[in-house]
Amino acid sequence: MTAVPKKSGKRSGAAGNLRAERKAQTRALILQCALDVFAERGFDGASVRDIAGFAGVNHGLIRYHFGDKEGLWKAAVTFLFERLHEEMAAPGEEAGLPPLEATKAWIRRYVRYCARHPEHARIMVQESIRDSGRLRWAIRRFIKPDNEQLQRRFQHLVKQGVYPDIPHHSFNYIITAAAQSMFMLANEMKYVYGIDVADEAVIDAHAEAIIKLFFDHRAGSAAVRSRKS
Repeated sequence: MTAVPKKSGKRSGAAGNLRAERKAQTRALILQCALDVFAERGFDGASVRDIAGFAGVNHGLIRYHFGDKEGLWKAAVTFLFERLHEEMAAPGEEAGLPPLEATKAWIRRYVRYCARHPEHARIMVQESIRDSGRLRWAIRRFIKPDNEQLQRRFQHLVKQGVYPDIPHHSFNYIITAAAQSMFMLANEMKYVYGIDVADEAVIDAHAEAIIKLFFDHRAGSAAVRSRKS
């Protein structure tokens, strides 16, 4: 009688890891397709069937994993904010930077995030216009906690002389609009200025323009005041 060879634990574990990786990749693809469709068509205009088609998966698979369209929207927005937190986390080498230089690095990261993910702003604008329950869910779950953290950072940097002493809500939306709007209105930029906002040189130049406008000018003025005193 021929013995049946036992499966290698290592091979079995590798296969399991591969399956898990593929499952994670498929999930990420579905959620990104959902974000793109929700951003373009709005919640009411989007369909789960179309999202499945763009993702190249069976319509029933989305229903099985995410339930109805609102469940898919919430999963996609959760994916969106988790990615925001991951991409905006400061790398270790920034730990020792002076406050102004750390702020400039943060602006560069944020502008690049906005360039990569214009769907973020588009979805939030649509939901805010509708004043939907989905918006209030996202505010409770992500936006308000993030804002509270940003407000503490803002207050610290005001004391450091990096940020101007103005209301945080004004500063927050001024910087957010400056970073997001060019990428959110990519087609307008293309037709008015002939600019491809996906161009890395354009993205970097926009980040440096924001820094020059809001921070280098303040740093120069502070240096002049310091010399006069």
